[in-house]
Amino acid sequence: MPLLLRPKDSYLTCRDRDDGGGAQISARISTMICAKLKGLTYAHTPVSDVAHVPQGVTPPEWSQAWENFFNLGASEVTAAEIESRGYPVVAVPKPHRFFPRSRRLQVVAHCHKVTDKHPAEWAAIAPLIREKYLLSPKPKLAGYDDDKVQIAVHLRRGDVGSSGRFSERFTADDLVLGRLRRVLALVGPGQATVRLFSQGQPDDFRAFTDLGAQLHLDDDVFESFHHFVRSDVLFVAKSTFSYLGGVIGGNVCLCEPFWHPLLPEWLNAEDFSDATFLTALDRRLKGLA
Repeated sequence: MPLLLRPKDSYLTCRDRDDGGGAQISARISTMICAKLKGLTYAHTPVSDVAHVPQGVTPPEWSQAWENFFNLGASEVTAAEIESRGYPVVAVPKPHRFFPRSRRLQVVAHCHKVTDKHPAEWAAIAPLIREKYLLSPKPKLAGYDDDKVQIAVHLRRGDVGSSGRFSERFTADDLVLGRLRRVLALVGPGQATVRLFSQGQPDDFRAFTDLGAQLHLDDDVFESFHHFVRSDVLFVAKSTFSYLGGVIGGNVCLCEPFWHPLLPEWLNAEDFSDATFLTALDRRLKGLA
């Protein structure tokens, strides 16, 4: 969306949210992209009031953990600094319909209605987000040196079921199992390590363990996310959490269409060819993706 007259000294920040950490990080990345598209400067506001605080952790500590894990504010001007200059602060309820003005700090909750129309921009910003992500220590993960194809499967359960609230975010076991069997057949017998990330009891996932999957149930959220990033193949759930893992990881992503668009190199989990998958996997294993 090129602008004929770009605003001068104009900033865009994302804040005033109280949802989950993945959603807050995604919202800020969408704001970074929107700022670029509209000729603005992204100003960082640290995440705060992150939901789902674990036992034994204070809310400020939990929010700071998310901030430190992703480092989106690294090398960015802060919104607090812009406010300290005395610039007017303007709330923008509809980022897809606003025209920015010079010498302002514009505030959004997210910019997904803008950036969902520009999936290539998500791919373009991914190297920068990955660079920021790697600035801080990450969990030590075992089992990534066995010369096998590393497959992570995110199966959303817990707050998501086949009926009721959030049922549109549910994917049935049989669908995922069918896709997993197909991928394992393409990779070759014994050539893959499969890890399943979900919530529940082991008996709920017996069909996956029968395929050799290692269960990671109710694991530490940051450890799970780093598995998503490091895997060679990622089954993306209808979830911002594993979606972000694919953006940062640059993996072979099998993703069902949902409220965010597939990145240009991702594979539609509902309709992909064997040849396309094998080409993408070869690029990944050779370090070309």
